[in-house]
Amino acid sequence: MPVFLYKSRDSKGTLVSGEMEAANADDVRRNLSEKGLLPTRIEPKGLSISIPQFFRQRSKGKVRDLIALTRQFYALFKAGVNMDRILFTLARQSENSRLRIALEEIRRDVSKGSGLAAAFGKHPDIFNELYVNMLSVGETGGVLEQSLLKLVEILKKEHKLITSVKSATLYPKIVIVVFFMVVALMIVFVIPRFADFYAGFKAELPLPTRILIAVSDFVSAYWYFFLAGIAFGTVFVRRLKNTSKGNIFFDRLRFKIPVFGKLHQLVINARFGHLVAAMYKSGLPLATALDIVGRTIGNKVFQKEIEGLNDDVSKGSSLSASMEAKPYFTFLMTETTAVGEQTGSLDEMMETTAQFYDEEIDAMLVNW
Repeated sequence: MPVFLYKSRDSKGTLVSGEMEAANADDVRRNLSEKGLLPTRIEPKGLSISIPQFFRQRSKGKVRDLIALTRQFYALFKAGVNMDRILFTLARQSENSRLRIALEEIRRDVSKGSGLAAAFGKHPDIFNELYVNMLSVGETGGVLEQSLLKLVEILKKEHKLITSVKSATLYPKIVIVVFFMVVALMIVFVIPRFADFYAGFKAELPLPTRILIAVSDFVSAYWYFFLAGIAFGTVFVRRLKNTSKGNIFFDRLRFKIPVFGKLHQLVINARFGHLVAAMYKSGLPLATALDIVGRTIGNKVFQKEIEGLNDDVSKGSSLSASMEAKPYFTFLMTETTAVGEQTGSLDEMMETTAQFYDEEIDAMLVNW
């Protein structure tokens, strides 16, 4: 019988991890639920080392497809349609082939008696832990309608942030690409003509000019090495980003790039505020919310910061006190979190701050 590794939270939000023999992940989730534990992660033992992380790639469902799916799910459930018919309709209407296949498999699992969250959890490449856990909260608490509505709000905010940042950074990316193309054209075609022109004067050229001509001669003579170097560098960077250390390096670099680093810090803090507030308001313990948000935040460096928060909170520290010692949390997010803890309105204060950062991000992008 296969062995599964699991992570879960008890009623107090304490992290409980271990391994369990079971026929499948559904049995593990069912056994943990019977023990009063909320599963947050279940995977076959040895899976993480059977596929080298260096070559592992993940593909996710498009956010706009998930928004449409979740909105339809909410409308059908609110109208009182039974679950089998809901899943059939969602699969039938989906234009995303991967999403349609996943929904068909989910429908089969649910018809066999599987829980809704467990069935969705079998497709982590499409439905992340945040999505699955929100379904689990709605399913076990009898508030699935509210959970689906909250998921729609979360996904819409995520989509807005992502598209706004991508649109705003597209122009600088184009400028950088065009700049390097112009430099390459000058080195290959323009500078050799000037070199031939100055050679007729038989005068000694300044050192910077001689260096530029030498670079041009090298590139013109060994252009295939130059192109091979660019191709190798591109592949190397992409592969490096898929490793644990490389991922951390590039995620840390995002915070340090001039101008864009400040934007990224605002975006990541806004996402943190939105997600924690939504999950905490849904009834999840703070430790569980932090655990889930940490793994879905999309930045390994910030994830380590959140894991540090979780450890401090589990030891009795307040959330705001722990945030003060973490460099990537903004001062405003830390201060409003402290106010929320003192007044018993943590979710409201974090959501308010996140909305303020949404407006700040929009203002920054408009002024670029």
